[in-house]
Amino acid sequence: MEVKPDVEVASISLFSSAGIGDLGIEYGCDIPVILSAELLRKRVKLIRKNYKRRKVMKCDISKRTSRIKRNALKILGKKRPLLMTLSPPCQGMSTNGAGKIAAEVKKGKRPKHDKRNKLLIPGLNLINSLQPEYFLIENVPNMKNTIIRWRKKPKKLIEMIQYKIKTNYEIHSFVIDFADYGVPQHRKRLITIGKRTEQKITSFTLHENPPDWFDSGSVTEHIALVSSIGNLTESIPDDPLRQCPQMSDEHKLWASNIPKNSGETAYNNQCTKPKCNEQSDVGAVNCSKCSSQLPRPSKIGKDGELRLIKGFKTSYRRMLPDKPANTVTLNSGVLSSDVKIHYEENRVLNLKEIMVLTSLCNIENPLSN
Repeated sequence: MEVKPDVEVASISLFSSAGIGDLGIEYGCDIPVILSAELLRKRVKLIRKNYKRRKVMKCDISKRTSRIKRNALKILGKKRPLLMTLSPPCQGMSTNGAGKIAAEVKKGKRPKHDKRNKLLIPGLNLINSLQPEYFLIENVPNMKNTIIRWRKKPKKLIEMIQYKIKTNYEIHSFVIDFADYGVPQHRKRLITIGKRTEQKITSFTLHENPPDWFDSGSVTEHIALVSSIGNLTESIPDDPLRQCPQMSDEHKLWASNIPKNSGETAYNNQCTKPKCNEQSDVGAVNCSKCSSQLPRPSKIGKDGELRLIKGFKTSYRRMLPDKPANTVTLNSGVLSSDVKIHYEENRVLNLKEIMVLTSLCNIENPLSN
């Protein structure tokens, strides 16, 4: 790629989290990330530990855009960065947990419009100020439908991109599933790419599918779990990445009664008493034949009665070995979360398996630094 004389081969990372996304930029694309901005202290400490030469700013981007700009210009001099990446918080936009959010809004425990959804706007202001040759915004697909309050009126967040970046850019936005590009997990994301041009009015296209120029890297077959983490099933106590995750006795019981490789949920577990073989109805907490407690997710309620724990169809469910994993989340170690039980073992995934599924490492070439 030919780089213009006024462009520095460097990237700026906004909403950097722990710097994981920067790995692909710095090592995969060989573009040094010269500046990161992140709010949470623990994440900032991790970035500083892993990226010794980078300028790392612990700040609220909505209050420190001028400071971020000054630091960037100090490093860049009179040049523009080749790339800026933005991954603003998705919690207020994600459909995962949308029901809980709606319930809290109804109870008055959460505002109707999540302030975090507006954090993209100061990021867009920085794009206008620094004029990168390219910028990339990554977020959940529902960002397309997210409404924010802008100047006392509702406005789609996706429309703010062209509204704020009025000149000099050609912008394309589309949803991809990372599994279509060789990642062993289903991870759908809205990808927005901007390319600086000399056009007076910015153009913006929201695609139904990835454009041909992007989709050329797609794979013909998804990578199955058994192909990606199948040789990591053995736990190694002395290896922090391969230690067996800690689970309660109840969780172990519920997981162990889900048939291996079935993709089934613990809510369908049946009676374990010898010679009973009764097939109790979904929703039952005791065997309909012998009245024994079923190994299903349950607890004693305030009334002293045993009842099932409320959950979704994906809760307490095994993965399927011949499919990619469901989206890896911060709740990967939580048995009740979205399809988090190992397809064969009676546990959630260990750290090494999670690293493989997120492409932080692979079996043949593990990430060592």
